[in-house]
Amino acid sequence: MSNAENFKRGTVELVVLGVLREKDMYGYEIVKAASEKSGGCFELVLGTLYPVLYRFLENGYLSDRDEIVNKRLRKYYHLEKKGELYYKELLSEYRRISRGVDMIVGGDGENE
Repeated sequence: MSNAENFKRGTVELVVLGVLREKDMYGYEIVKAASEKSGGCFELVLGTLYPVLYRFLENGYLSDRDEIVNKRLRKYYHLEKKGELYYKELLSEYRRISRGVDMIVGGDGENE
C-alpha cells in the first residue's frame, strides 16, 4: 500500500461526512464530490465507501432514503445532527494531529 493510501485511510470518515454536509447524496455522487473537491487527490472507491456508510447508519450519524431516478433506485444519504457533531469532533482531532505533525516535520513546505 502506498504512503498516500495510508494517509487517506485515516481520513475517509472525515471526507464522507464533510461531503455530505453540503447536501444529500448517493454513493457514486459522494465519490465524485470527494474527487472534485480534492482536485483529484482523494479517490474513494465504492468498496471503501459503503462499509463507512453502513456504520454511520448504524450509529445514527446518517439516515437514508430511496428515490427513483430515471427508472433506477438510488439510496440518498443524509447527515443527521449526531453525524454533524461527530464530524466536528473528527475535524478537531484531525486538525490537532495535523498541527502536531507540522511541528515535527516543519510545516513551512521547505522539505517538499
